[in-house]
Amino acid sequence: MGPAPPLLSPIEVAHVYGYSERLIGDNRYEISYLGPSRRSLRSPTAYAETSAAERSQAFDFALWRAAQTALAQGAAGFRVGNVRTDTSTIVDRDYDPLYGPGPYPFRPWGRPWGPPWGPYWAPSPYAYEQTRVSFDVTLLQSLGEGDYIAADVIAQLRQTYPGAEGAPAP
Repeated sequence: MGPAPPLLSPIEVAHVYGYSERLIGDNRYEISYLGPSRRSLRSPTAYAETSAAERSQAFDFALWRAAQTALAQGAAGFRVGNVRTDTSTIVDRDYDPLYGPGPYPFRPWGRPWGPPWGPYWAPSPYAYEQTRVSFDVTLLQSLGEGDYIAADVIAQLRQTYPGAEGAPAP
């Protein structure tokens, strides 16, 4: 098993995170990015911080892919519309503070599958979150107020997320 694919990878390559796109009309695409799953504490403050970071990163990577698509199609920039965000949360119910997250096929301290909260009678402090951002993109030759310049988007996001495209080609 080799290293994980870069964050800015097609979903078909990374399988559990990545971008996808589909043509929905003349110079119009639907761009989606599914972010990697992140573990968060279940406290409201920690959950809110992790959720905000997940949404921001997923939006940035979808924007990055939109900019790449615009340049590949010869467009100077693009306009984003119809933004949709979906966050999935899974609570780790099979958690043991002594051994970490489960699953545990046999627990000597309880029923054959053990209680869902482990031997310490407390729920897991963790949740796992994964966010998908999708939006419609219209590719543009002449840009107006609020439109994105594709080259500028890529330059800015390369600085924000160094290494997200993987190692540079030799």
